[in-house]
Amino acid sequence: MADSQSSLLEQVRSGANRQLQLLAAEGVLPLPPEDLIPIQIGLARGGDPEMAGRAAQSLKSIDVRVVRTYLERAAGAEDLAFFAASASHPVLIEAILRRRDVPRTVLADLARRLPPDLQELLLLRQDAILELPTILDALEENPQISLYSQRRIGEYRDHLLPKEVELPGLEEVDEIDEAALAAAIEVARELPESGEVDEEKTKLSEGQIRGLPVPMRMKLARGAPRSLRSILLRDSSSMVALAALLSNALTDNEVEQTASNRAVSDDVLQAISRKREWVNKYPVGRALVWNPRTPLPTAIKLIAKLSVRDLRDLSRDRNVADAIRSMAVRLYRIKKQ
Repeated sequence: MADSQSSLLEQVRSGANRQLQLLAAEGVLPLPPEDLIPIQIGLARGGDPEMAGRAAQSLKSIDVRVVRTYLERAAGAEDLAFFAASASHPVLIEAILRRRDVPRTVLADLARRLPPDLQELLLLRQDAILELPTILDALEENPQISLYSQRRIGEYRDHLLPKEVELPGLEEVDEIDEAALAAAIEVARELPESGEVDEEKTKLSEGQIRGLPVPMRMKLARGAPRSLRSILLRDSSSMVALAALLSNALTDNEVEQTASNRAVSDDVLQAISRKREWVNKYPVGRALVWNPRTPLPTAIKLIAKLSVRDLRDLSRDRNVADAIRSMAVRLYRIKKQ
C-alpha cells in the first residue's frame, strides 16, 4: 500500500498525467491528508485556471478537523500562509496562531481581521511581537479591535518593546550585569528588603526585584534563572509574569507549581491552559482545575480529564467554585459506574 501511494505521488508531482492531477485537485485520490493537501495547495496556486479552481474549491470542503490536524502537525510555512489567507473558520485560524514557527508576516496579516477572542490569543504571542512589532500596528487597523486589545497594545509598547525602554545604564536587553542592575535600583522608588534570591545573575533581594520598574522586570524575565523566575511568575504585573512564563524553558515541575499557585495572575493560568504540551500533562491540568484563580470556563473544560479519585475529592472540596464542584459530582457518578 505504501509503495502504491508513493508511486501515485510521483505521478501526480511529475505533471505528466493531467487526469491524475485533476483528481488530486478534487481531493479524490487515495492519499493521506498530509500528502494530498500540499499537492492541492500547489495546484491552487498554479497557473492552470481549471486546476486551480478545482483545488481551491476542494480545499474549502475538507472537514475542519482534518485541516486543523494538518495545520498543527504537518503544514509548512507556505501552507500556513495559504490557509491564513483563504480560511475563515476560527478553529483553523487558532491552529495557525498557535504554531510557534508560523511566519511573523502571516500573523501581521491575520491581525487585521481577527475577531476579539482570537485577538487575545495573538497578543499572547510575545515572542512574535518582539520579532515583528508591526503586528501591533496591524491589529490596531482591525475594525473589530476590542478594548482589551487596545489596552494590551498600549502595555506592550510601554513595557515590552525594547525601543520603548529608556532606563539609565541599560543598553543591551540580553546583557544585564550587576552594575546595570544597581543603576536600575537607584531609579526605583521603593526597595524593601526581604527574601534573598541566591542567584549569581542578580544578587538582589526579592523586595528589591519587585521594586524595579516594570521595563527592568520585563528584561529580567527573559532568560531568567529558575529562582528568579519563581518570583517573576508571581509578579503583580501580568506583563512581567507572562514574559517569565513564555520566554523561558520551564520544567514540568515549574509549570505544575505555577498552575497551582494562587498568587499568580489569571492571565498566567490562562496562558498555561492554552499550551497543549503543558495542559496535556495530567498534574498541570489537575492543578489548574483546583486553583480558584483559574478562569471558570478554562477549569470546566479540564474537569472531564480528571481521574475518578480526583473527581471524588474535587466534589467534596468547599474551596472551589460551586459550578466546578457540581460538575465534579456529575462526572464522578458517571465514571465510577
